[in-house]
Amino acid sequence: MSITFSSIPANAAASGVYVEQQNVNRGTGSAVIPRKQLIIGQYNTGFSPTDNVPIKLLNKEEAWTRYGRGSMLSKMVQLAFEENGGNDVYALPVADAGGSVANTQEIAVTGTATATGYVYLYIEGKLKQITVASGATATTVATAIKAAIDADLDLPVTAGTVTTATFDLTTRWKGESGQQIDVSLNLDGESLPAGITIVITDNADGAGDPVLTTALSNCLNIWFTDIVNPYITEANIAALETYWATCDDGTVMKQFAGFVGNTMTVSNFVTALSSRNSQATTFIPVPGSVTPEYMLAAAGASLFCKENSLTPGRPVKNLVIPGAIAGNEDMGNDKDAIVRAGGSWTINQDSGLVTIGDLCTTRTTEDSGAETSDWRFTDIISNIQFKIYATQQRFLQSPYDRGVVLSDADGKGPAWGVRPSTVKGAAIALVDDWIGRGLSTDRESIVAGIASTINSSNPGRIDLLIPDIASAGLRISANKIEWSFLVGGN
Repeated sequence: MSITFSSIPANAAASGVYVEQQNVNRGTGSAVIPRKQLIIGQYNTGFSPTDNVPIKLLNKEEAWTRYGRGSMLSKMVQLAFEENGGNDVYALPVADAGGSVANTQEIAVTGTATATGYVYLYIEGKLKQITVASGATATTVATAIKAAIDADLDLPVTAGTVTTATFDLTTRWKGESGQQIDVSLNLDGESLPAGITIVITDNADGAGDPVLTTALSNCLNIWFTDIVNPYITEANIAALETYWATCDDGTVMKQFAGFVGNTMTVSNFVTALSSRNSQATTFIPVPGSVTPEYMLAAAGASLFCKENSLTPGRPVKNLVIPGAIAGNEDMGNDKDAIVRAGGSWTINQDSGLVTIGDLCTTRTTEDSGAETSDWRFTDIISNIQFKIYATQQRFLQSPYDRGVVLSDADGKGPAWGVRPSTVKGAAIALVDDWIGRGLSTDRESIVAGIASTINSSNPGRIDLLIPDIASAGLRISANKIEWSFLVGGN
């Protein structure tokens, strides 16, 4: 083979040693897609970030500064920084909707303590334990509870003024999402101090979530691989699904995995799935959990982001959902029906933790109405993301970046000559890497079907087809044991 030099003269005559260097990408492996997690949410009153524009954050403290501690957005961002494996975290702040209402609850204390004890108050499942001395009045107890709430800057609620042993809890932002915040007493079998009674009452239900259409329309310049949708309203789930259709367009190709929390009963969850049919939506369901849906969505997205940055396309299952608190209903008995309906399912552990059974998208039928299982499991999205990015990056490199199109029948050409066979060879190298990573299977069939040709209408275009066969995650191990008693033997 001949070697071409750029700076060493071809006609040099005098003795000498010449060395030139050129950075050339020799790797045959795929470029690994950088995972970018987008977290959508609201901020506290008194803060004024730029609405509907995504911004990359450096740490949770930056989220506190921009959005306020205890805000929906900062709480989800903090979880992402702790759990997503060091991948990029972006926040997409959205303002309270016009006319929206904050969720409020009333805590009313009555009686006088006749023995020393504790108040066990749980907010989002987080325990606030308040000491109560014998003889404490209702006002003293209410004031102590308020002080404990005021001292925790990361709670999503604020406590109002104590009046006749009663005060309100108000969500730090407005909207229906405030109803996701559970406030309860004695979740772990505790009891109130003797003589004290506490009643928690809903005052005003949060109403009027912002709609995400405008915010999502500003995200196309960045490929967000994992998106957290904190809202469980129909309008916002539909907005995410509409955004998927835009991202899935062949001129955009920025598919994402979108996550939404769910704490419905199993039967209500299966019913709700019947109105969904999109690759964009992966529910993280924990029936009856006191963990808010927005935190379940952030936890599921963070775990998926981390695992797919380490081993793209590997099933994310049998892993603990960070921060999720076990619910009150077992999904295992209905798991097959749930998966067929397009739902994920989870497992409550005796320890109070929650693990993933399967992560599923809600895509169950084709546009024609025919049933499909192609998009059933969410890991197919990360499989496809990896391959699209790898293919894009391969054909942005030399010689394709400044190449000229040559026919395979042409004689020797320049180093920047690109032929259909050149493109096919690059495609085969990509496929070999994908198989090595467990992302594709049946190499012989894939390679046999690869087609590369100069476009008949555009001489500057080479068309490539890779008939990929994606690997399926191992879901079922079917085993059979046949046995009998030995009769008449020794």
